[in-house]
Amino acid sequence: MWPKISWRLLKHELRRGELTIMAAAVALAVTAVLSLSVFSERLQLGLLDRSSEFLAADRVLRARGAEIPTDWLDRAEQENVAWARRVTFNSMAFTNGEMTLVDVKSVSDGYPLRGHLEVASAPYMDGDRIDSLPQAGEVWVQGSLFQALALDIGSVLEIGDAEFTVTHVLSHQPDSGFNVFADSPTVLIHIDELERTGLIQPGSRVNYNYLFAGDPSDIQRYETWLLPQLDDVTQRWTSIQDGDSPLSAALNRAERFMLLASLLGVVLAATAVAVAAQRYAQRNFDAVAIMKTLGGRTPQITRIFTLHLLLLTGVSIVLGLILGNVLQYGVIWWVSEQLGYALPSGGSGPYVLAVATGLLCALMFSLYPLLRLLKIPPLRVLRRDIVAQGLGKWLHWLIAGSTIFLLMVIYSGSLMLSVALFAGGVVAMLLLLAISRLFIRASRSAGMQAGSSWRLAMAGLQRRAAQNSMQMLSFSIAIMLFLLVLALRNELLDDWQNQLPEDAPNYFVVNVAPHQVAPMQEMFAAESIQATELYPIVPGRLVAINGTMVRDAVTKEERDESEFREGFGRELQLTWQADLPAENRILQGEWFSPGKAGVSVESQVAERINVRVGDELTFRVAADEFTVPITNIREVDWNTMQPNFYMVFSPDLLEGMPATYIASFHLPPERRVELYRLFRDFPQASLIDVEDILTQIRDVIGHVSLAITFVMVLVIFAGALVLVAQVQASLDERRQELVILRTLGARSSLLSRAVSYEFVVLGALAGLIATIAMEVAVYALQTQVFNMQPTFHWRFWLLGPSVGAVIVAALGWSVCYRLLQHQTGALIRRLQ
Repeated sequence: MWPKISWRLLKHELRRGELTIMAAAVALAVTAVLSLSVFSERLQLGLLDRSSEFLAADRVLRARGAEIPTDWLDRAEQENVAWARRVTFNSMAFTNGEMTLVDVKSVSDGYPLRGHLEVASAPYMDGDRIDSLPQAGEVWVQGSLFQALALDIGSVLEIGDAEFTVTHVLSHQPDSGFNVFADSPTVLIHIDELERTGLIQPGSRVNYNYLFAGDPSDIQRYETWLLPQLDDVTQRWTSIQDGDSPLSAALNRAERFMLLASLLGVVLAATAVAVAAQRYAQRNFDAVAIMKTLGGRTPQITRIFTLHLLLLTGVSIVLGLILGNVLQYGVIWWVSEQLGYALPSGGSGPYVLAVATGLLCALMFSLYPLLRLLKIPPLRVLRRDIVAQGLGKWLHWLIAGSTIFLLMVIYSGSLMLSVALFAGGVVAMLLLLAISRLFIRASRSAGMQAGSSWRLAMAGLQRRAAQNSMQMLSFSIAIMLFLLVLALRNELLDDWQNQLPEDAPNYFVVNVAPHQVAPMQEMFAAESIQATELYPIVPGRLVAINGTMVRDAVTKEERDESEFREGFGRELQLTWQADLPAENRILQGEWFSPGKAGVSVESQVAERINVRVGDELTFRVAADEFTVPITNIREVDWNTMQPNFYMVFSPDLLEGMPATYIASFHLPPERRVELYRLFRDFPQASLIDVEDILTQIRDVIGHVSLAITFVMVLVIFAGALVLVAQVQASLDERRQELVILRTLGARSSLLSRAVSYEFVVLGALAGLIATIAMEVAVYALQTQVFNMQPTFHWRFWLLGPSVGAVIVAALGWSVCYRLLQHQTGALIRRLQ
């Protein structure tokens, strides 16, 4: 019996506004979550797939000093994961009585698994893609080695006990990396030639790298099996998102941008569900009272309305899944056309997440209204002013707030993002409650003299003080999230892009001798090349912190028990500066005082080795050892293509040490052929080309821009749904007011203007409060999440109130339009 009643109740209520809005809100939440999740997942996979070219693989297993067991490679083949070997080490190369240090890279068939090699016929020329590897007796070398050893194509190069013929200039290798301090040019040979060189001996410093590539699910399975086998000290499993390179930083920042964008549609849809559910429950107070009067028991009524809600939720979720699939297929097709390549397929996670979100939105945001509905006493049949007792408003706010925050955390996977957005919403709510009360109090005297449209509007605001406060809260949340997406799209994204302008440095020059610093600066000036200053570099090691020796390699067990502290595991490139380097910001302490020795430590390094201002660090440079206090902690923007350093010393400490110099500069692509001529007089200097990395970072920014543009459309629809739901909630009270005012002789034009003015004021105030809350949220995101300099978004202080006034007035008037067109008799009949 009761299931049939639930079904009939659902069909009846769907013809009324509140339940339709609630169903649309749940469907929109599912649509937004599914389409955004699938889109974000596939876009992120596309980014990683393209960016994995910089590893020449999807994952790399780095083993120091020894090869890995062969059964690990057998397991990779069982999981359908392709693999290749890469062995690298430093050695001397000889030709025509000259010698220099080179980075020998020997690779196996299949290399590279991602990306491609390019070779040219002359140094610094554009290369052509090649799908083969050096044959027996061949070597491919970077252009800088031609400069250092006066090589030509066909020259013989001695490496260890073997002789090789130079057959190609290696113009592009996908895994060249971004270690600008690794200044040795690369020579590429086949791994089968490695034994012939005789260079691999017991105790040799050799890096064994194993490249892996495959479908994400296959890689994940293999990774799950492999990680427990790894030695924490000598073996490391890495992806493109690991490390300190600008590309990995850009990918991580892109992921945070897309996660934040994905939160907004969910919050708005949940708000619309809450408003519609509240209104729906109020409309059914009388129905529940009548059921109880006719003998209906509370458990039976509970089952009727619970099933009713579940039916509505199920239909809405199915509709949302259909719309989300259609939308994401269309958007992904369009984005793939824009990007020029097909995005990889995603998994089933977004579908599970979308269904879970729909259930949470429908059930949790309707829980409090449903509890109030079920507690309505039968006496309400006689006294319409009786409502449910024993359920405080605090329970409603607790359930709603906890659910929204839970959705944020589940959906974004980032506690920091969720806290920043949720805090902005809380600030908006508190400001709203304070400002709306003050305004309504100020409008009381005007409302008592309702002789014009403006005064009538003020009187309406004053009469519905509590309800208007809730409406303004919803309006503010909707407008704040819209402004936040707009700020994310136009402000934060532009701030990020401005950190990497078109003339950003695309080359590094390293290993510059002190006597060549002035000539190189003169060359840069004469050739109109934009270059940074030349920074001195001295290699050194951190050996102690506050008198406690550091150990380069510390296992997990030793970290807690060892008397040694953890170090870097390698030499550091140290520099000295009298002034704070560009793109650096002091977080703690002060810059160096004249005549006072000190060291400046990069903030992430300071956190890693657990040091603070005032601690003392001991370094060994060549044969000298010295101790120096930490003067300040610096924040470094690693996204800029400029030399950056973990440690910067005051000039008096290292100024007399033997040093080489490093700089970065920008050379337009069309001038690349000039590089050989420009640096012909600096044979020992090495050039590092980072143009490919710059291009990839700009591609990442473009991808994120497309994602956030898509989000803006969904946020606009979700915000409009919230506004319509709030206006629908006040229609009954407005109908009563219209009956009274029409009876007293008020003209339709007067009432129409009064409604418009009321929504204009509500929208402008909501827009102002939303702007304040948006500014707080953006500040938190800039400083705590994206590591940007905080900025003031003055344009939004004009845009917020204007958008709020126009949109809220238009939507409010459009919803109330049919009500205003009714005759007085028709309004009276609908009240009965």
